[in-house]
Amino acid sequence: MKRLAIGCAMLALAAIGSVAVAQQAAPQTAQAPSNSVIASAQYSQNPDLRCDLLEVKRVSGGALLVRWRVINTGGGGTSGLTATAAKPIRYDFGWNELFFIDPAENKRYQFLTDSGGNRILDVWYGDLEPGQQRVNWAKFPAPPPSSTKISLSLPKFPPFEDVPVSQ
Repeated sequence: MKRLAIGCAMLALAAIGSVAVAQQAAPQTAQAPSNSVIASAQYSQNPDLRCDLLEVKRVSGGALLVRWRVINTGGGGTSGLTATAAKPIRYDFGWNELFFIDPAENKRYQFLTDSGGNRILDVWYGDLEPGQQRVNWAKFPAPPPSSTKISLSLPKFPPFEDVPVSQ
């Protein structure tokens, strides 16, 4: 009888353990691939502003689509005994700072414009409040198919080197 009770207890523990493992593994697979981050960098003028590179891929029309997210990671802190309020971060730049270099061809590419000279992009600049984020994108002429990596320059952030170009 004791052996039967011990056997049942062992089976119950094994079942509980496998359920716990299944519950722990589920959140890891629930992440959406579109939110994956290729690389991150800090803003040169304030380390509380972060840039996450989200996507670099060839798209139809011979273009290269680049998507990134700018995030103000600052929050309220304490200074001695008093709490300090986090402040917005001003992000501004010049359009000539947005480009990529194809190291295989040693060629620099600026973002695309349409026939009217309008930029084909959606890039945010201004004051970003603590905890806020903005997703940006720009289209560039695609490098030759033989080029599989680029060096990307996003204004005021260190360059993103050897970024793989997806299809």
